[in-house]
Amino acid sequence: MSFLSKIFSNENDEEFDEICVDQEILDAVIYYSKQSFPNEFLAFFDGEIKDKKLYITNLIFIPGETGSTGAVVHTELLPPTLKYWGSVHSHPGPSANPSGADLKTFSKHGVFHMIVCLPYSYETFKSYDKYGNPCKYTVGDYSHMFDEDIDDFFDESDVLKEGEVIKPGFFDEDANFDDTPNRAYEEYEKRQKPQKTIRIISNSSMQPVIISDNDSLKIEFDENGNIKKVSKK
Repeated sequence: MSFLSKIFSNENDEEFDEICVDQEILDAVIYYSKQSFPNEFLAFFDGEIKDKKLYITNLIFIPGETGSTGAVVHTELLPPTLKYWGSVHSHPGPSANPSGADLKTFSKHGVFHMIVCLPYSYETFKSYDKYGNPCKYTVGDYSHMFDEDIDDFFDESDVLKEGEVIKPGFFDEDANFDDTPNRAYEEYEKRQKPQKTIRIISNSSMQPVIISDNDSLKIEFDENGNIKKVSKK
């Protein structure tokens, strides 16, 4: 058994030497974390071992309750035959270090776990093994590696018969992902933007004027060319 397999040992004793996370998984986690802010987001990892590499290629969502200080998921609702490899969740704060509750989750639910913290980017992910030890992973495009199993997704009843048409529903143009921005996260981003400080010097004063990136100034001069009044447009 390889070194990593000993660290990440699981029920089936499947061996792997490397963990590979599909980039679309990180993109999805970032999206859902921003949509959930200021609450936490949590999901589980689906994947497959191939050539002694564990590929994380899908997210598993199950019902639960989330808040700004934690999340509770009903893992008892997962089918007993469904295997998941770990979990990922967001922290609505500046730290991606695991809490005591996180460590308990790590030890009970899989072998590979990730936490992403504000401002929810590739750089703010941290990964851990089931014991809470930091571990390495590789990011790439791995979805194409498992496309050969596409027949598993179809059933004869799913095939359109002659004369049938697709009814409005999942594939309807109105059934796209919700792209409505999370106002709470937008406000957070605005607060993080640095303000510009402009010092305007006249014959009589030296008054700092604070403006944001979206502000502009209206400056009035007297007949001598000195600044008479400064205001925001």
